[in-house]
Amino acid sequence: MSNGRNSYESALRPRARIMKTLGSELISNDAVAVIELVKNAYDAEASRVLIKFVGPLQPKQGCIEIFDDGAGMSLDVVRGAWMEPATPGKRQKTSSGSKGRRVLGEKGIGRFAAMRLASELELITRARGADQEVYGIFDWTQFEDEQKYLDEVLILTEVRKPEVIRSDVGLDAIWPKHEVPVECPPSEQGTLLRMNNLAQAWDAERFRLIQRGLSRLISPFKENKDFSVFLQAPEAFSEFSSEITPPVVLNYPHYTVSGMVDPQGKCDLMLEVKATGEVRSVTGGFVREGKDGLQYLENEAYSKLKQTTENQLENDKTEWEKKLPTCGPLQIELRIWDRDDLGNVIQQTRSNLQNIRADLDAFAGINIYRDGFRVLPYGEPNNDWLRLDIRRVQNPTKRLSNNQIVGHISITADQNNGLKDQSNREGLDENQSYSDLREIMKSILSKIEDLRKRSKGTGEGGNKDKQTLNLFAPLDLSPIRQHLESVSPKDEVAKELINNVERAFNTKVESLKAVVAKYHALATLGQLIDVLLHDGRLPLAKIRKESLLAQEDIVEGLLTGEDLLNKLAGRLRIIHGQSDVLATVFRRVEPFGGRKRGRPKQLYLEKIIEDAFGVCASQIADLQIATSLSTGQTLVRVDEAEIQEVIVNLLQNSLYWLQFVDTAVRRIDVSVSRTAQDHVEIIFSDTGPGIPDENRARIFEPYFSTKKDGVGLGLAIVGEIIMDYYGGKLELLDSSGASGAVFRITLTKRV
Repeated sequence: MSNGRNSYESALRPRARIMKTLGSELISNDAVAVIELVKNAYDAEASRVLIKFVGPLQPKQGCIEIFDDGAGMSLDVVRGAWMEPATPGKRQKTSSGSKGRRVLGEKGIGRFAAMRLASELELITRARGADQEVYGIFDWTQFEDEQKYLDEVLILTEVRKPEVIRSDVGLDAIWPKHEVPVECPPSEQGTLLRMNNLAQAWDAERFRLIQRGLSRLISPFKENKDFSVFLQAPEAFSEFSSEITPPVVLNYPHYTVSGMVDPQGKCDLMLEVKATGEVRSVTGGFVREGKDGLQYLENEAYSKLKQTTENQLENDKTEWEKKLPTCGPLQIELRIWDRDDLGNVIQQTRSNLQNIRADLDAFAGINIYRDGFRVLPYGEPNNDWLRLDIRRVQNPTKRLSNNQIVGHISITADQNNGLKDQSNREGLDENQSYSDLREIMKSILSKIEDLRKRSKGTGEGGNKDKQTLNLFAPLDLSPIRQHLESVSPKDEVAKELINNVERAFNTKVESLKAVVAKYHALATLGQLIDVLLHDGRLPLAKIRKESLLAQEDIVEGLLTGEDLLNKLAGRLRIIHGQSDVLATVFRRVEPFGGRKRGRPKQLYLEKIIEDAFGVCASQIADLQIATSLSTGQTLVRVDEAEIQEVIVNLLQNSLYWLQFVDTAVRRIDVSVSRTAQDHVEIIFSDTGPGIPDENRARIFEPYFSTKKDGVGLGLAIVGEIIMDYYGGKLELLDSSGASGAVFRITLTKRV
């Protein structure tokens, strides 16, 4: 064979248009294209980058120049690595030269972003210490020829005396003089990319897009004194000519979060409310438990769990290692504003409200920066990657929206190797590491939201001792009656009107009670859906299996007469037994249905509690939790569903938090006692991680929750039921130095 290959061998020969796909389709927009080229300048250890637009900025006219003072390239590098798509160079050498920067490009296709911007590229480059410059010209229209193969595309290059890259006419000469210079060498080195014959027209909106993208390319919270980018536009767009810097509005937030999460999920974060000076330290950590994903634990609970699990080995990996986040260490900086109260920003910037909100809109969002440079599209307008706006719909008074936050998450290519770019440079791969990152950020946001809500509450009324409101207290108009009696004792019409209003109001209250009771039950049933499905599937599967086997016994004819009847009878007994299991499951959840309940009955309180635990029996067994329930017979007149709702809500909380303690100490205890006539107490305790002191006063507030994805209504519902229907109280008791939570339920009506 003339080509030295065997007859059955062949080689791939791509068409030239494959490069058009890489350059135009994988780079989604012009801003991304320019950013990719600026990243190349950063990797080349440039100190300055000038982006210059030369008009007319119309299709097939004008040009864009990107000029840097980086290390430059030799002819060999241009003809080899630079013209080699998907070059492995940056994968093999992940740090730049003397400045030691972590290189930002790894896939070797960023340079072809130039193809998206214009139809022709002039490359002029001069390597550090070289006395000549390299000139090359790329005609991208060759890659549109469907008949041409990639190896038929011609690129013209030459070496010449420096004409462009030298100190008297180069970047030093054209860099804007009014700008404060950065520490940089003379322009006897660097690269100029001149992209001629623009692909698209440029208007003000495109300049805003690129200015916003470039201003967020480098974190606004990090001072990169060794790297500066200047945008120079034609006269018609002179408003966009400036050094790329973040707006001054970012210096005046109302709330901040700063600190880090280490590779083991341990936090060292500071949360601050600027208006009050309140600062909270967050020093716990994130751990994974089963299907519930990552959960934040306070420092003591985190340390105890680590101590009990880090020595348990399974498949050469400790149990502790399996519980850790996979996203790697995170450096976090969040700045947050109340957008309806921007007076301090107006005062400092002397701008107007409209411009300030426009600046916040342009920068709002939580951005991800890898080795100091931004990962797109996180933080872009309409890129609510944490779904904060959807989350806020459920609780608008507490939750933050995406346009209130300017955030920075710093990662590195070396330490966060699970957070990898998608091939089109538009986001990270949606893997376990990315999922862990999302969960950690939402949990941290919940903490600043809690602090923000509390600060607004204390600002409006201080730490007053607030009496709990009885939602269903009857309307008492006796003060009005007394006043009427004193001023107009004979006005019978007015007296009757007052009586009618009082009766009508109290009738409405009774109707409202019925509606709220149904809401309570359905809210609790919602928590139990997974339990119901889990407990119902197993008996249904057994019933289905035995019925199919019975059909096979009849059809196959291997058994006849009495033998067949005995076999079928055995299968029917199994089916009957499993139907009893299903009936028990339905009986236990029946009280949580929405049907009308009628008058409370006399029932044994201990039996109601036992049935409530029975609803969650499979979860209790799966988590290997020991239980101790009161065995007495305390006869009370109660609504079975209401008391079960109370117990199930407390039980669901305990089951969740007991996941995060050692199996050997998992325990729930419930005791019942009648302490006086019409006075019954239930003590409910567990051995979970307990409730931190700073949260003890807040756990009964609606929408307060430290549970991952918790709604914060469980204890609020329990408290309403106990107070509104039984005239009692739900209290969190001191656990006397022991771990876990202890609740006391006091019933004083119907009992």
